[in-house]
Amino acid sequence: MQQPTYIHENEKLNPFFSIWLSTRKTIRYVLENKSLKYALIIAAIAGIPNGFNALGELSSTLNFQLGVLILASLVIGPFLSLLGVGLSSLIFTFVGKWMGGVGTFGEMAKAMGVVTIPAIWLSPYFILSSVITYNGNQVDPLSGISASMIIWMIFSALIMIIYSIWMIVIQSQSIGEVHQFSSWRGFATLMIPAIVFFIIGIIFVMMFFAAIVI
Repeated sequence: MQQPTYIHENEKLNPFFSIWLSTRKTIRYVLENKSLKYALIIAAIAGIPNGFNALGELSSTLNFQLGVLILASLVIGPFLSLLGVGLSSLIFTFVGKWMGGVGTFGEMAKAMGVVTIPAIWLSPYFILSSVITYNGNQVDPLSGISASMIIWMIFSALIMIIYSIWMIVIQSQSIGEVHQFSSWRGFATLMIPAIVFFIIGIIFVMMFFAAIVI
């Protein structure tokens, strides 16, 4: 079993900056010095830009007004973010213990709350992206997509690819620190539930189409 990351007695970290490149040390610092309330407040705040991003993508399907989009993001975003922290903490605690980890649900909840910090940093992008997507959905489809929109879509895709990869790295290291094992085992703890849910989803889709055919 890997030893907890060492934090000097007088060392103080600002998780909003150190989470990016010193993830394990940041998580250990939070576990030893911050309350669960601190982590949950961060997660709730991070839920707002995430809500903007998600609801902006759904605006064309659900025909949201911009005011409704903003209000829904402020109300629903934090709730879904906290729900996600709770569910992911439960899953990663269970899977991690199965893989030999020692972390508790409370410790995992602290870590999963803090790893939402990058979403707060990307708030300007998420809000801008949702507004651009919303405005794009109001354009007549027959008029086609403008060159500027194509450039934005490519730029947005690159940002999300980099962000998603880095979030996997941060989450893997965070899970590893909580359970006091390697980041690679943390990555496995992260991926095993994803693979299981993916397989279950495929099975349900196949059963659905099979029922339609029959």
